[in-house]
Amino acid sequence: MIIKLKCIENLNKFNSECNFILSALNLAFIGYVQAKKINPNKNFIIWPDGVFAVKHGCKTKIPGRVLIRKLKITNKIKKIIVMGNCSKKELLFLKLKFKLDEINIKLKFGDYNTIIKSLPVIKKNYLYILTLPTPLQEQVASYISEKFRNFKIICIGGGLKMAARLEKDCPKLLYKLGLEFIWRLRGDTKRRILRLLYTFIMY
Repeated sequence: MIIKLKCIENLNKFNSECNFILSALNLAFIGYVQAKKINPNKNFIIWPDGVFAVKHGCKTKIPGRVLIRKLKITNKIKKIIVMGNCSKKELLFLKLKFKLDEINIKLKFGDYNTIIKSLPVIKKNYLYILTLPTPLQEQVASYISEKFRNFKIICIGGGLKMAARLEKDCPKLLYKLGLEFIWRLRGDTKRRILRLLYTFIMY
């Protein structure tokens, strides 16, 4: 199923006018798809993120922080809504980057069912950025795509914080070797290790 998904490797060719759910193709995504905890539909567009993307036929890899820093969107998008945890510095980064008003909507803390009950009405010309962990952000994005007619969603997880340079970029050597996940284990270590082991087993 992953092979059939649309994949972007050239951000200049990304069409941000249509409905989309933009998500990273990495070990976590692949593992949760295999475990049937992520069921990507036709609206999913993936970008190659990490060494496992290369193993699935992608020629390059694009970390989430790089995607956000380089991404261009249509001028029809009027506002950016960040759903999930987000600092004032991250919002300022988005405002300067996209030259748009931005709002942070803090979703209710809890499981999938709790979160979808706290979702706002999704509007046509807004870009929604989810900063939830995988697979929760992809599950919420799928729900939005089924409930609303128009949607533009980026599942970025912790990549926004790194894009805004609130965390140090991964050292070049680890990045080139496709081992950026090791660098990210410095924070939220227990959860990340458990997720890494689970998704690797499922993979």
